[in-house]
Amino acid sequence: MATTVLDATTKSTNVKTWEKTTTDTYADSIRNARDMGQARLNYSRLNMITTLSENEKEDWFSFKVTSRGKLRLTAVNLSANSETSDADESSASDALEEASGNFEKAIERFKGQGLKVELYQYVNNRQTLIATNEESKGKATDAFDQLMRGQYKVQKAGTYYIHVTTKDGKAVDKDTLYALQVQLGDSYKHNYVTQEKSIDHTNMTDGDIALAKAEAESGSVTASAGVLAAQGAADLLATGYTNMATLRSAKTQSSSSKLFSLLV
Repeated sequence: MATTVLDATTKSTNVKTWEKTTTDTYADSIRNARDMGQARLNYSRLNMITTLSENEKEDWFSFKVTSRGKLRLTAVNLSANSETSDADESSASDALEEASGNFEKAIERFKGQGLKVELYQYVNNRQTLIATNEESKGKATDAFDQLMRGQYKVQKAGTYYIHVTTKDGKAVDKDTLYALQVQLGDSYKHNYVTQEKSIDHTNMTDGDIALAKAEAESGSVTASAGVLAAQGAADLLATGYTNMATLRSAKTQSSSSKLFSLLV
């Protein structure tokens, strides 16, 4: 997953916005979930704008909650909300703001848009479903409604995993743009926006995907011909994501960060 720091701007509301780009991966699994950052109480808001590409089945993301508090997860299917599959960061941000401001409408609208969103944690070393927008899942369905309302109570710090897939478990037949937003508490000072670049899944077989996942989890650098042809050897390089709150500003990033920006 290539990462590039783009910019840091301060709005008139004294909220500092940080932007970055990442690249999708063929090795999507909970173990290889792409890190969105840290949700800190009344401090940070995390945004992910990304795509389930044609013939792709799932995406995995993770974020860390640093304390107790009320957690909000906003999910918007941008392709379903628009006649076009193209959307920029501004339109995605507007859609997220609308959804977080009118959660009842957002919950109802999202139910019929074909995407399934699940939230997981590891409980006693077991992957455990915490919340889902899938109906008839009891407490997990109720928890998702609480998340969309910003009323889900987090009892302690920990890591959460977001799984985005299709309701029928089949690959999408066209590019599907969507956005996620995570916030702990009622306010924030830093707004982190990650825009992810999609990769071509059209020629990937289930076997290619399974091999990519296995190689990523084992740390192997040997890729299948299908993965190399579709993604390119350079895109197989992955970097850990450090929440941009650790950076003073885009202008004062470390030499290693500058070097990596040049490489990607």
